[in-house]
Amino acid sequence: MIKRLENYSLEDTRFHGHHFYATKDDLEKVCGKVMYTDGDINEKTQNEWEMATKDDVHFTIYDWKEYREYDRDEMIEWHIGTENRFGSLKAYEALKRAFHLHPKVNYNI
Repeated sequence: MIKRLENYSLEDTRFHGHHFYATKDDLEKVCGKVMYTDGDINEKTQNEWEMATKDDVHFTIYDWKEYREYDRDEMIEWHIGTENRFGSLKAYEALKRAFHLHPKVNYNI
């Protein structure tokens, strides 16, 4: 189980090696509408979600260095940002369960 962190700002998260492949459309089916977006293709991150696991591990999901416009149904790499490696693994496992339980998404986790 994962939930959105509404009205909450995560500042000290970074990549600890966990990533997955999904479309933006499928990610929105699982995590809700993108929370932060930047249409500037020169930005390192264009789309981001702030989420938490059921045991309250906070994490971000973001596209990293795409530097281009991509289609909503294009499979791309998404990074998981957390405070530490343990949190990254917990977030990765929670996302894997959430994608697996959703009947209409494609992913590679």
